[in-house]
Amino acid sequence: MRFARSGWHLALLLASVGLVSSGNGNGQGRRGGGERRRKLHRVQHGQCSYTFILPEMESCQGGSEQKSGTNVVQRDSPPADGEWPVQKLQHLESAMENNTQWLLKLENYIHQKTGMVHFQADAVHNQTATMLEIGTNLLTQTAEQTRKLNVVEAKVMNQTSKIAIQLLENSLSTNKLEKELLTQISEISKLQDKNSRLESKVLVLESKQRTELEDMREEKERLQDLVKRQTAAITALERQLRVASTNNSALQRQHQQLMKSVHTLIGMMSSGTGKNAHLQRNCFSSNEQHFRDCAEAYKSGHNTSGVYHIYIGDMTEPTKVFCDMVTSGGGWTVFQRRASGSVNFQKSWKDYKLGFGDPSGEHWLGNEAVHLITSQAQYSLRVELKDWEENGAYALYDKFQLAGEKQQYRYHLWSYSGTAGQQSSLASNGTGFSTRDADNDKCVCKCALMMTGGWWFDACGLSNLNGIFYTVGHNIRKLNGIKWHHFRGPSYSLQSTSMMIRPADF
Repeated sequence: MRFARSGWHLALLLASVGLVSSGNGNGQGRRGGGERRRKLHRVQHGQCSYTFILPEMESCQGGSEQKSGTNVVQRDSPPADGEWPVQKLQHLESAMENNTQWLLKLENYIHQKTGMVHFQADAVHNQTATMLEIGTNLLTQTAEQTRKLNVVEAKVMNQTSKIAIQLLENSLSTNKLEKELLTQISEISKLQDKNSRLESKVLVLESKQRTELEDMREEKERLQDLVKRQTAAITALERQLRVASTNNSALQRQHQQLMKSVHTLIGMMSSGTGKNAHLQRNCFSSNEQHFRDCAEAYKSGHNTSGVYHIYIGDMTEPTKVFCDMVTSGGGWTVFQRRASGSVNFQKSWKDYKLGFGDPSGEHWLGNEAVHLITSQAQYSLRVELKDWEENGAYALYDKFQLAGEKQQYRYHLWSYSGTAGQQSSLASNGTGFSTRDADNDKCVCKCALMMTGGWWFDACGLSNLNGIFYTVGHNIRKLNGIKWHHFRGPSYSLQSTSMMIRPADF
């Protein structure tokens, strides 16, 4: 406020001095032609500039002298109360000087303020530049973060779309599963109804089966008694058979003696007529023929199937065998035959070695005889099969050989063919023969006891033609029956079988 009042006072004083100076200047202009110019003081403050007209002391003194000399003062405005005295002018000059000093101080202050303002402006400019740089960095970082956020957002959107698709697929699959579940539930309900009906039927069948089982137990007991009686009868028959065998051997010896006697008589009668000798030779020529197997008999003109006598190996006594002269060209020596169940095949090792049964019916020729025959030359094996539906099949092995007793009558087979399955049902080569009293199989169990009969079981195997004979209607689901796996399966008992051999080059 003090500066404001001084400023107003200064303005009034400057105006007064300006008026006086202008009057004096006019006078001097008239006299001196404007020799001097007015003194000005200009102050710049920001965008504003202040111009001050300073008083001229010399002009003021010249005026006073002129006044003292001529007593004439030119004024631009009329005086208020007479002429200004010199004291007032001096007072004004001192005031002007004071004001000038004040103005100088004010100018210095203004310059200081201006420097401070410039310094503050520079500081603000520096701060602004720093802030701009920081802002630029922040904007750059923000742009980078924004770009990364856009990438993340895009990935999130892709993942979200994938999840949405998966959810849609899951919902569809869930709907399908629900439909399938409903279908399964309905099927389960139907099956439960069927199961309940079947359970009722099973209960009825169980009651019937209990009755049948009781009847079967009674029948079993009766059969056991019958078996015991038959076993006793069979034992007695075996004793009679042994006696008959001994008698037969005696008869054979007598027959040989008779043959020697006949030969002697023939020699004695050889001196007779030629006609009688020729008739006698024709009469005895058929009795002198010795066949090693049925193939030789066939080649000798015997083409009718039946029982023949053959001489096996070095045996002096002939052996009765059944010769099949019809099947596949004939000449087959049959060593196993099953057709009626009349012969019990649950025999011992010795029985299977020597043979049992009747060659005209069910029989086993004997492992030793088969071994001796197949040791003479290379033989083929043919197995004839027939089920209870009268379906026939055969298995043919181009080469067959049976080892001796020391080798457990192991067989060797080559080149299978036939209609009894796409592959052989006989065990692999080198399988030993087993019976109830000679376990030579490859199973920890005794296959001959489980499967019954004597056979090349290996590990109980795929076949057993010497099992129990079951009649029709009782031949299903019989693991110990007469079976050939690749023909009718592992538990179907066949109607008839035969095993026969013939020279491979027949």
